[in-house]
Amino acid sequence: MSWNPQTALLAPTPEPPAEAAARRVRRNAGIAALLLLPALVAAKVLVLSTEAGGRCLMQGGCRPFPGEVFLALLAAVVASCVVVQSAPRRFQKRALTAQLALEALAVLTVLAYP
Repeated sequence: MSWNPQTALLAPTPEPPAEAAARRVRRNAGIAALLLLPALVAAKVLVLSTEAGGRCLMQGGCRPFPGEVFLALLAAVVASCVVVQSAPRRFQKRALTAQLALEALAVLTVLAYP
């Protein structure tokens, strides 16, 4: 078999492991960001399906939802997602961890207030 320079140029070069890991982290951050809204909706449905949540919905008198805190959490989630997508590789895993923690905190906030 002889070497052909035209096919050698077209052959895909393997991706370095560090680049593959960075691409995986960015993909996971995007998936987590996309799943945040369904998680928030599911948490709200879960809270409203409880006895206290149903009573709160039908009769009122609930504790007020901390809207400013929730919006600040969502802004921090968006910021951490942007950091994951644009930061150097050494910061991406930490930013993804922060993003997941902030998303969990946002879901827990929705669960705490019917």
